[in-house]
Amino acid sequence: MPTLKKVISALLNSKLKILVMFFSALVFLFVLFPFNDLGDLVSSQVSRLTANRLFLQFEELKMSLFPTPGVKFEQVYVEAAGLSGVSAKEIKFAPSISGIIAQKPYGSVNAKGLFKGDVLISVKSGSRTEAGLERQKLEISAQKISLQDLHDMTRLPVMMKGNLNLETIAMVDLTLSEQPDVDVNLSVSQFELPPANVMTPMGPLTMPDLRLSSIEIKGRLAGGKLIIESGQIGKDGDELRGTVSGNLDLSLTNVGGAITPILGGYDFKLDLRAKRNFQDRAALFLSFIDNYKTATPDGAQFKFRVSAASTMIPPTIGAAR
Repeated sequence: MPTLKKVISALLNSKLKILVMFFSALVFLFVLFPFNDLGDLVSSQVSRLTANRLFLQFEELKMSLFPTPGVKFEQVYVEAAGLSGVSAKEIKFAPSISGIIAQKPYGSVNAKGLFKGDVLISVKSGSRTEAGLERQKLEISAQKISLQDLHDMTRLPVMMKGNLNLETIAMVDLTLSEQPDVDVNLSVSQFELPPANVMTPMGPLTMPDLRLSSIEIKGRLAGGKLIIESGQIGKDGDELRGTVSGNLDLSLTNVGGAITPILGGYDFKLDLRAKRNFQDRAALFLSFIDNYKTATPDGAQFKFRVSAASTMIPPTIGAAR
């Protein structure tokens, strides 16, 4: 007992020295430690842990304490299997202390300059399913994402231009044993669609060039179905404007760590107003819905419904009710 008292007394008398020691260790770890020399090691470990499906390269690596502890990569370049490379000015990983203790992937990722915009991803503990399956709460906020840069990475068949804003909140089991529940708010400003030929179940279809001041979509993904609750296409003054609502069968699968979307049947209702200059330019495209046209002073209104049991078969077009 006397020995323990002496140890405690010595610690109390040396608290300033202990504080200086911890402060010096933090300064060395976060300021003086040569993290940039770890670049090759980090890149090789990322490749190994992802079975060579992901390649990471960066110019600078820094540690930060404020406002939250984290790791910051600057001038980042990432390549993934099947996708073109993508770069970002800065990516910061801020793990959650509670997540580290529970060995869960909780925390946040903040990417600046990704697709010329900013992306913030946050993962927290979420509510369980009715079957008791653990889920995570995933929040994604994306601002001013370049659709052209996104097209170049994903190699979509149709070129698109514009700036995308996205807000989503999802309750998801990361193993995808059950389908996630996701709320989606999406908007695109200064949308442009250059002329293009698109392959459809009915053969190649020529898409006319189109410019819209904005597109706004609000919907949710639940039970393997994407439901568009409200969709606004264009605004007053645009050559094409209108509304869209409906649903699309969309389920997600996790095979070997790769998340793959599976598309099924769909059913959409559209109410579109086209000005005469767009009608003239898109005569072939609009001929498929000519039976559902009503003349207007500056062009025509098209109210119709398009549906199919699968994306691989020609759709059925009928009157909207």
